[in-house]
Amino acid sequence: MATTKTETRVEIAIPRGAEREDPNLFVGINGTSYLLPKGKSSSVPDAVAWEIRRSERARDRLDETMDQLQRAGA
Repeated sequence: MATTKTETRVEIAIPRGAEREDPNLFVGINGTSYLLPKGKSSSVPDAVAWEIRRSERARDRLDETMDQLQRAGA
C-alpha cells in the first residue's frame, strides 16, 4: 500500500501587477512549477507561500538599500 504525504496548504494573496506586467506569478520549487494569478488568492503548499514571502522580503530590502544609496549620493 502506497502512502502519500499530504501537504499543508495555505491561502496567499498575490498583489495585482502593473498593467503591462505578466498577469501571473511564476514560482518554481524543487522542479515543481506554480503559475499563480495576480490580484487573487490561491491555495498553495507551505513551501510555495514561504518562498513568495521570502521573495517579497528580499525585494523590500533591496528597495530600502537603493533608497539609502540614493540619499547618500544626493
